[in-house]
Amino acid sequence: MKALNIFIKELRQAFGENMKLPFAIWYSETPAGEEVAMPHCMFEALPLIEEGKTITFSKEKLHCGGGRIYCGYNSYTPAIGKFVSGKEFYKQTPEMVDEYVTSLGIRLADKPYLNFARIDQLDSLDETEGVVFLGNADIISGLTAWVWYDSNEHEAVSCQWASGCSALVCFMTNENRNNGKRTFLGMFDLSVRKWVKPDEMSFGIPMNRLKEMTETLSQCALFNSPAWQGVKERINTINNE
Repeated sequence: MKALNIFIKELRQAFGENMKLPFAIWYSETPAGEEVAMPHCMFEALPLIEEGKTITFSKEKLHCGGGRIYCGYNSYTPAIGKFVSGKEFYKQTPEMVDEYVTSLGIRLADKPYLNFARIDQLDSLDETEGVVFLGNADIISGLTAWVWYDSNEHEAVSCQWASGCSALVCFMTNENRNNGKRTFLGMFDLSVRKWVKPDEMSFGIPMNRLKEMTETLSQCALFNSPAWQGVKERINTINNE
């Protein structure tokens, strides 16, 4: 993989100097940053991450039962299926939730701390599970164009039903550790929408795939397509307002 400083430089060339840099996710034996406890959802901490702070969660500091499961700190229980179906109405039956979550093959965390940090706050991405971009439809379209540049896989960009933490943490961690190549659209979870801007979605890239993609960024449409230049100008106009 390219050196992190070169990767950041190329991202800013591709999307504009004012782009919102992605944040990395990784597990560790010791806290990498300030341990936080959000009252409801872990993504209440997004403003702190975007400010450049390194944020750390542990099982004790995650107050959401679903978050503990999807981040690998607790095993799945049928109570979650009853809540998701009967309280949130996200699935028709509890059994559907049970079947779906079981099929994900969620791994229990092998280290006690889960960390988030903007990539320019790190020296390397070597120990991370992947990176997550937050952006509007123009940003997401650029990221998908980059993914598809060297891939014809039908699931190169994957969109699955998931909570915010499942899409950003569980999916990426599983994919990375399985040496998979899928990338993940996320933040479709209605419960997590309040913690992001109205026009923002997430785009997660596991490290196993990102190592390849950093080699193609300067070759793909984000550097060389006239069509992208028009989109990039609009992105920069919005960012400067």
